[in-house]
Amino acid sequence: MKIFCLYFLMLCVQISFAQKTFTFPKIKTQGTSIEQVTPVNWTAINQAHGDLDNDGSDDLAVIFEYNKTINETRAYGDNNSSIIKETQKPRILAIFFKDQSTGALTLSIQNNDFILRSEEGGKLGDPLQQIAVKDQQLYLRFQGGSEWRWELGYTFKFKNGDWFLTSAINLYFNQNTGDMTERVYDFRTRELFTTVGNLHRRDIANRKTSEVLYFSQLRTFRTFKKPWAWEIMPNIYL
Repeated sequence: MKIFCLYFLMLCVQISFAQKTFTFPKIKTQGTSIEQVTPVNWTAINQAHGDLDNDGSDDLAVIFEYNKTINETRAYGDNNSSIIKETQKPRILAIFFKDQSTGALTLSIQNNDFILRSEEGGKLGDPLQQIAVKDQQLYLRFQGGSEWRWELGYTFKFKNGDWFLTSAINLYFNQNTGDMTERVYDFRTRELFTTVGNLHRRDIANRKTSEVLYFSQLRTFRTFKKPWAWEIMPNIYL
């Protein structure tokens, strides 16, 4: 009887651990180096430096990755619902402003959703291609697919205390034939520029159009959950 009770207790403990949900850590709001603000069991896998708030100092944008794989539910095609379960390592985007006089880093925003994970690029592998700072804006670039490939680029700018999506690019093409569709979004002017044609014959075979973008307000990291989760036009996802 004692052996049965011990076995039952161990089983309950195992079930309890198995049911324990993963929670993202809170990034430290202050620090002087990446090492100081990196959470325990996380690794800084990419970073970019540059002035993001027009004060002349080199601010910091960094991507952290968890050291272990977990079952994570992610949104696709719906900005509000998490509908696909993936086994992968979670990632965090953190942006810090740097004090020009003291060198101290102050957290501006932590985002746990927007950065694509290493398993979300299809046969091409890790989709994360670039994080960069240019012209006081943050650039994020992803790519993936197999025969049909996609490239996504997003530009965010800090203004009035928040991070606004100012432009984006979505390229979808066949690596063998060169057939492609490219959409360039300018959210500040509310314009969409579309090119349909062939990557190898851009000047001859391509057809270019422009149209007005209709949306209520600029998206931010808080209102644009992640790539592929904004149906910006019918059956067109960004």
